[in-house]
Amino acid sequence: MTDDLKLKIYPAVIAILGLSLVALLMSRLEIQVASDVPPADLVPLRERSPSPVPPAPQPSPTASPSPTPKAETPIPSPSPSVIAPAPAAPSEGGLRVSNRTTFPVRIALLHQATAADVPPEQVTYEQPVHWDFAPEEGEAKGLILSLPEGSLRLKAGDVLVAFAQDGSRRYWGPYVVGRTPAPNWSAAEKEWSLILQP
Repeated sequence: MTDDLKLKIYPAVIAILGLSLVALLMSRLEIQVASDVPPADLVPLRERSPSPVPPAPQPSPTASPSPTPKAETPIPSPSPSVIAPAPAAPSEGGLRVSNRTTFPVRIALLHQATAADVPPEQVTYEQPVHWDFAPEEGEAKGLILSLPEGSLRLKAGDVLVAFAQDGSRRYWGPYVVGRTPAPNWSAAEKEWSLILQP
């Protein structure tokens, strides 16, 4: 190589290495901006100033005959609530899960740490646990779930949810043990049964 060529290549190589070093440092740099003021949409409703609403008109105490009788419009009865009253089933039992779907699913459990008869604002939960199921795993008889430290005992108020792990955004639940239609109590087996259907 000639000296003239070396004088042109070395600065170019040094410039490329310098830019690479700056790019590497910039990729490692993380900037965070924090604000102590909560956004307006996160402020609880009771703290917001209520908008003025005119009072509803009150009916007069005297009855006035209507000129033409109107046919009454039937009002549909409200649909049954998702959370039903607790059944008379025992409060504790094992859990058997059947995945009858074609999706790999994860079953997550929030186990109550407090008694089921405490007010809702005092309910506390233990650390959540989960189990993974392959498509159609346990579809015939189901699988009994357990914890690493021993058997699993569901009680009224525990919360179960299942969701597909294939990115399809499908989920089943949430189920509140003893308050929602699923899981079902089997008196013969003395266990709760959760069957995931497609």
